[in-house]
Amino acid sequence: MRQNITLIIMSAGDSLRFRKNISIKKHWIRIDNKPMWLYVADKLQQRYGFSKVIITASRRDISYMRRFCDYEIVQGGATRQESLQNALKCVSSEFVAVSDAARCNLDFEVLDNLFNHNLSSLDCIVPTIGVSDTIFLESNNEKKYLNRDHIYLVQTPQISRRSILLESMKLGDFSDESSAINNYGGRVSHIKGSKTLNKITYFEDLKDLNLSRSDDIFVGYGFDVHRFCKDKDMYLGGVKIPCDVGLEAHSDGDVVIHSLCDALLGAIGAGDIGEWFPPDDPSYDNVDSKLLLQEVADFIHSVGFRIVNIDVMIMAQKPKILPHKDKMIEIFSNILNLQRQYINIKATTMEKMGFVGRQEGICSSSNVSLKLFF
Repeated sequence: MRQNITLIIMSAGDSLRFRKNISIKKHWIRIDNKPMWLYVADKLQQRYGFSKVIITASRRDISYMRRFCDYEIVQGGATRQESLQNALKCVSSEFVAVSDAARCNLDFEVLDNLFNHNLSSLDCIVPTIGVSDTIFLESNNEKKYLNRDHIYLVQTPQISRRSILLESMKLGDFSDESSAINNYGGRVSHIKGSKTLNKITYFEDLKDLNLSRSDDIFVGYGFDVHRFCKDKDMYLGGVKIPCDVGLEAHSDGDVVIHSLCDALLGAIGAGDIGEWFPPDDPSYDNVDSKLLLQEVADFIHSVGFRIVNIDVMIMAQKPKILPHKDKMIEIFSNILNLQRQYINIKATTMEKMGFVGRQEGICSSSNVSLKLFF
């Protein structure tokens, strides 16, 4: 076990270059039925036995990621360096090995050489590969051709002396650890890397991965109920419906959307609407529930799921639901990026029984099914 090295997996980015044509963040692509960030962490930890494993996460992803593993998950920042600084607050070992979650093609011949290297006289060691194409630097419309024999591409993991890394990052914002430590004047060494270690940056880079689509189906169920109240508009399924009462709630009270949000979150094991949008948070006071559904849908897609179908049941003695079904379906189709034929909305009265039949409120239930993108 490498007691003096902590492994840090960088997984807090938004994958903007990758997501030009797809909604999923690259580090949520599944490999061997695991999200990429967990696959990389497990593979490295199983082989090298680090004293500690830390994974950075975005603010929205952090709670969900903690459901997948016992590794320490810390919230990242706006930049890679900010995320790393947050992670380093949890490190006490002499060295840190920092790797990108998207560098998932692990070449263990290179990595064994890296992690078995004598670190006593070094502040940082990195794998590098040379370039084979002609290369130039362009500035002010002038090209300066460079000697490719002296140019290297820097890869991860990179092993750095924690104390030196912390000091070096105080001097500016750097794209990786080796550049920060080199700027600081630290001792940086490199070993021969591998093209296998190339990072997934663009969607077309996936061709280098042996991915197979999962046949798993994920099912979620949601239920919500609100009582009637005076002096408030009625919203159901995102539609403003003429009615002499509204629904009592911190938000606009859209019981249909609330049940649908719970079903979607339940299908992926991401909690419930109360955890996501706390009723005591003033920012959600009378909020349009369509915005809540959009946020849930965006998250669902970003962590690797696509919605297959939804089925909603509305239980209301009043108002009449039938005249508004088509508009509800249109709204859900646009928000969820789901074709209309896969959206079903049903409604029933309670034959004047119970609180619904007594016209005291409305309840709604939702069922959804989801699949993984890969």
